[in-house]
Amino acid sequence: MNDPRTSEPTAARRGLPLYAIAFRVAVCLALVAAGGGVIAALVATSPSAARNAEAAPPQRVSVLELRPLEIERFVRGYGTARALDSADVPARVQAVVRSVSPRFAAGARVAKGETLITLDDSDFLHQLAVAEQAIRAIDSQSALLDAQERAALATAELAGADRDLAAADLARVEKAAAEGAAQPREVDRARQALIAASRAAVIAEDAVAQIAPRRANLEAERAANASRLDLARLSAERCTIVAPIDGVLQTAEIEEGESVMPGQKVARVVDPSRVEIPLRIPASSRALAPVGAKALVTTRADGRVFEGVVARVAPEDDPDSRTATVFIEIAEHADGRGTPAPGAFVEAKVLAGGSVPRIAVPRRAIRDESIAVVEGGRVRMRRISVDFPYAGTPDGAPLGDADWAVLSDEIATGTLVVIDGSRSLAEGQAIEPITVHADAASADGEKGAG
Repeated sequence: MNDPRTSEPTAARRGLPLYAIAFRVAVCLALVAAGGGVIAALVATSPSAARNAEAAPPQRVSVLELRPLEIERFVRGYGTARALDSADVPARVQAVVRSVSPRFAAGARVAKGETLITLDDSDFLHQLAVAEQAIRAIDSQSALLDAQERAALATAELAGADRDLAAADLARVEKAAAEGAAQPREVDRARQALIAASRAAVIAEDAVAQIAPRRANLEAERAANASRLDLARLSAERCTIVAPIDGVLQTAEIEEGESVMPGQKVARVVDPSRVEIPLRIPASSRALAPVGAKALVTTRADGRVFEGVVARVAPEDDPDSRTATVFIEIAEHADGRGTPAPGAFVEAKVLAGGSVPRIAVPRRAIRDESIAVVEGGRVRMRRISVDFPYAGTPDGAPLGDADWAVLSDEIATGTLVVIDGSRSLAEGQAIEPITVHADAASADGEKGAG
């Protein structure tokens, strides 16, 4: 029997006939050829762009002809105002607050010597009384010692005289005994009398010698008690805390019944009538801020302007920041003009006086620390260094811009500078420079026309 797994139709094992393969190949080639023909027809029939034989005109750009401008000599810096006269008011004794002044409140104006706080001084008054009684007792002992000294001196004088008499008597008895007129026992009695008189003299002299150390001891005790008396009196006086200067209370936080310690700050008084500003300026501009120079101080918070004067200049520069410090002083005026609030951050302009010719360009002409100059009708980018910014319009400026940059570079007079540094100009690009001789508004008009 035939195996059904091995029996397959003969037609399934045979391939396609050759005519079928040839037909399929021919159809594919025909389709490819048709596509190529369509592409060739599209390319052949596409319109060509018209060409302008004339070259495009160069772009018109507003430029500024550089020439020296009269720049006012000044230097700008920043600092923080601080009161020239201010004082922290500490407690100098340990005590309980007995009462406070009705004007003891932050913001209240106080006068020098005005009582702010009264402390309980009963303990110090008691110490004062004890020291006074001790001094009186010592004075009494000193008076008694004076009397004892007088008696000791008199006793010593008498004892000395008695010793002299006993010595003279002994000399006579010994002479008489040598001549056979006196007995040996008489000599012994005379010698015993001299010894007794000498002993009495020594005791009297010792009593006199003890007076000086006792007086020195009393004087030392009196001095110690006098110091305690002065300290107690001073402590009692310090229980009245007064304002050390005229001014306004900045802090006042102590209340009645609180206990204070020595050194504890109970108030701060600030006198805003005189304010000082340590101003940091570039070290290279030290010559522009001499002592006595006028300064215009502007507070950054509210824009108020005050007039001050350079009072002193620090002798050393800061090597890290390359800055110098000048101190500007501002005082209240009789016309009511005040001072910046202590602690306010300010900007100051120190005017050295006079003006100098300098090359300056509008700040809008600078882009990435470069300016675009025109040489031979083409743009050239030039790196620059700004010496300092100038706020305002310099005298003789052809533009009305209020923000200029004074250059430290040497740039020839008559150089043309593109006014608008934000314009997209390429290095070497040909342009038609339009020199501006009007104000900023006309310059903007030229820029728009360009």
